[in-house]
Amino acid sequence: MMADSGRVLEQGEILSFVLTAGVMLFSSFFFPAAYWLFILLTFIDGVATAFHNDTAISIDRAAYVLTALVLGGINLKLSILPMILETAVVVALMDLLFLVRRIRARSRKDFLQIILRRLESYIFTLLPATIFSAGLIYLGGFAFGATIGPGNALLGLGLASIAVFLIILYATTRPVESLKSNS
Repeated sequence: MMADSGRVLEQGEILSFVLTAGVMLFSSFFFPAAYWLFILLTFIDGVATAFHNDTAISIDRAAYVLTALVLGGINLKLSILPMILETAVVVALMDLLFLVRRIRARSRKDFLQIILRRLESYIFTLLPATIFSAGLIYLGGFAFGATIGPGNALLGLGLASIAVFLIILYATTRPVESLKSNS
């Protein structure tokens, strides 16, 4: 860490910090009770950026994401569909901020092309995952809700989440096993 402290910050690192600070401080409009926490997280991100400490930046931004999701869940009264949408937006936003930090493009055209390609990739990855998750939670909640009843909605949601996890696990491991057996 100290060996890197003499290195000049790259433009992407500075831009990533400025955008991250903006996002963190903007969050205080939605969660005014956590204003000082967002200032602290912004300060930590700035110090970690200045000292080129990627581990501290990752931990700081992960703490921000967790805080934003928990506070968002509380504000949304744990409503599932808005929470899935909030999670997808926060994941995309943090992914873009980390990408901006790593981009070493020398021209604005290259930089914009890289960002546009990443946004395009969300159409094929994050958007279907969001729709798939919401659909499976809805179907699972509907199926379990009929047998469990509305009084135990949280239990139904938990069981539906486990079912979604098992379906995703099966869908991701089954094709790999069939490819190995064909080889």
